[in-house]
Amino acid sequence: MGYKESPLAEERQRYASLVDAMCTSFLRHHAGCVAVACQGPVDLVLPVPSTSRPGRSPLDRVEGLPDHVEEALMPAARWSPFLLHRTREPIGHMRPNTTAFEVPVGARPSVAGARILLLDDTYVSGARAQSAAAALRLAGARATVIMPLGRLLRPDRSSLHAAFLQRSGSPVRGGSTGGIRCCRCVQTAAPTG
Repeated sequence: MGYKESPLAEERQRYASLVDAMCTSFLRHHAGCVAVACQGPVDLVLPVPSTSRPGRSPLDRVEGLPDHVEEALMPAARWSPFLLHRTREPIGHMRPNTTAFEVPVGARPSVAGARILLLDDTYVSGARAQSAAAALRLAGARATVIMPLGRLLRPDRSSLHAAFLQRSGSPVRGGSTGGIRCCRCVQTAAPTG
């Protein structure tokens, strides 16, 4: 959160470089896992638009991140932050809204049939990212995969978070080859329509 909320510019810059390094490193090591989840190579990468900040997504403002993400997901992935817009429709905690985001009419040909990686900086309840994914699917995306960079779990406030932590236990070590589940790539099915 510090990369976008710290009152000090130096701290925001330091945290932004950590966000870039973390995301880039993950994608370099797990591009195959992302491609499996997308059912093929990623075509488009979109940051989830901000709910409260006007203009560009905070992730789109991280210096170098778009280039590094495209590099890690070569050959076809394109960073495309302007294909998805926030509407005025509400998103509630743990209550996705299929009308909270929209793909502009002129951008729909780019989205139709595309495999999309949707980057979310902080995943709390998932409502914002799921709402964005629903808009992309409704615009004809072939596959939409949400990749949160950070996950906020509050087992003391949410029985669902507590249950998730209980179920997940300690992660399996190792890569995603040979039938061993990748310790960092957790796939869950979520309805987006």
